[in-house]
Amino acid sequence: MRPALLSSLFALLLMACSTSKPFHVMHIRQMEAGAGHSGFYYALPRTVLSIDVTVNKVEKIPGPFADFSEGLLGLTDVIKNQSVSYELADIKINSYAEPDPTQFYFVKYNPQDFKNMPFYISFTESGLIRSVNKDFDSESFVLALNEQNEYGYYGTEATFNHFIDPSLEEKIDTIVQMVIKDTVMVERQILKRSWVKKGKETKAQEVADFILKLRNQKMDLISGFQEIPYPEETIKYMYEEIKNIENDYLELFTGITCISSIKYRFTYLPDKLTAGRQRQLFRFCPFEGLLPVEETDKGTLVLLELQRHETTRQPEVFIKRNIDPKKQEHGFYYRIPEHARVKIKKGDMVKADARLLISQFGTISSLPHDHFEIEFYPNTGSVKSVGKVEE
Repeated sequence: MRPALLSSLFALLLMACSTSKPFHVMHIRQMEAGAGHSGFYYALPRTVLSIDVTVNKVEKIPGPFADFSEGLLGLTDVIKNQSVSYELADIKINSYAEPDPTQFYFVKYNPQDFKNMPFYISFTESGLIRSVNKDFDSESFVLALNEQNEYGYYGTEATFNHFIDPSLEEKIDTIVQMVIKDTVMVERQILKRSWVKKGKETKAQEVADFILKLRNQKMDLISGFQEIPYPEETIKYMYEEIKNIENDYLELFTGITCISSIKYRFTYLPDKLTAGRQRQLFRFCPFEGLLPVEETDKGTLVLLELQRHETTRQPEVFIKRNIDPKKQEHGFYYRIPEHARVKIKKGDMVKADARLLISQFGTISSLPHDHFEIEFYPNTGSVKSVGKVEE
């Protein structure tokens, strides 16, 4: 055999060895007929929408002296009757990733083929792929817990339980007696002391007098009517403290508004086939708050609306047209996500609007069957970076 022919055969043999692929990625449904494979499983993510709703519960409690507010202090804007109402305060749209049960893959490989080259895969805790042959540092997903925060304080034992004086007052009555002594009629006066409960109007008058006294003290501070030249910071501090005391006592006339914040969380899994349809989330009634959808005779429907941008329609058609049915070996599969517009509507009013990446609205493709250095976005399953590994 000629030396040139031997050299050509040797080069072809080296080329065949160098192009041998040490791993193969397949969908798990393709493994039903096979068993005993060595390798790893990984999953591509799907996007789940998280809608956080904040409802404010507003409780209005009238003051014990509301009936005397206009006569004693000239106040007209006061709470006369106790009431409870609800306000749809805030709606936030977020998303998180979870493994897609229809997109699990198996990386089949022969450990003997990796003696002279690096090969390692990084996963998230839930089994989503993060990187191949490359270190990856991703941010963890944090889901806020439902919680209830209360704003406003109006006493723990009783509402409006403070007054400037005790509830009892001293009553002095003069008793006149006519006494006959030595045929002379003498008038005798006796003072009788007793404690009686103060009337509501008397208490209101005392509180009103005290409020007017506080206002006079504030006027003395700002007009400079004091013997001691206090520093500016001291005058500001005293003024604010007197003002706070005045507001506390004014609540006995104006009443108190207590607001408690109640948070709800709804989750929704977008579906590519039903995109564009509206989904009923809940009903909202200003007198009863958030209600289930089944309460058809109460409140206003709050709807979720999804609109696809369809930016991956053309790549999806191209990928399907170029799939070779005879090709048995594939590299790592990845997602090409698609943006969608998410709206939350109460009736015809848009309460929240967001533009988010929805993984399952896009399409799936695969990398060439080669030894790459790959980094993925765990939230969407798309490729962040890819490069050739030195062999």
